[in-house]
Amino acid sequence: MRDALRAGLIGGLALAIHVTTHAEPAIPFANDLYAKAVNENVRASKLERRGKETDAIEAYELAGQLSEGALTEAEQAGVPPESRPPEVPYLCATSYLHAGRLLTQMRQEGRRKEENLRLAIKYLDLVEKIEIERAQRTSTPINPEIWRVRNAAGYVCFLRGELAQARLHYGAVLELNPSYRPAEQAIAEINKLEQQENELFTPQGRTFQKEKNRKALREIVKTLRLVRDIVTLGR
Repeated sequence: MRDALRAGLIGGLALAIHVTTHAEPAIPFANDLYAKAVNENVRASKLERRGKETDAIEAYELAGQLSEGALTEAEQAGVPPESRPPEVPYLCATSYLHAGRLLTQMRQEGRRKEENLRLAIKYLDLVEKIEIERAQRTSTPINPEIWRVRNAAGYVCFLRGELAQARLHYGAVLELNPSYRPAEQAIAEINKLEQQENELFTPQGRTFQKEKNRKALREIVKTLRLVRDIVTLGR
């Protein structure tokens, strides 16, 4: 199932999703921007595999910006929200997520990482909103594949050090896909890490002690490599 989604949606993205039937953006110029975003995302993944992380971050960010451009132009052209395919904001979200992930791995904390992750959450929320509104409009169930959006949102929160929020997302994943063992493992690891590093976290799951928390989060990233299929890791 995952391999078919990966090949059919955007080729180089491992965490593909079809929360509605696959469709192209409704206007030619938005379609062109989306195609460029797909190509840029694939190029970023190739750069990452070759160890060119700095170039890959810039390419992932550009893929996100091109996807945003497609969404903006569709809006300006008067295309109604329900006609805009969810794969555009999904590509936007995961592109920014990849950029934030690499910045974390490269120990480049700060405003750039936080902005990438903020945008990732923004567009993941938009994908879910599109699907919920579609289900309500057509009186049909929400597509069960929406768990992939929650899975990615959990990873974003995890990279931000918001472990309690990440756990909530992974819990939602298990409600939608009870057999998805990586979510169980992620929750177990988060619980263990909070117990071991209790002095680093507030009850809300946010880290403090600026220098110390960065080191702790990098260690968490290594620990949770068991959930690699949450997002494309490029390797």
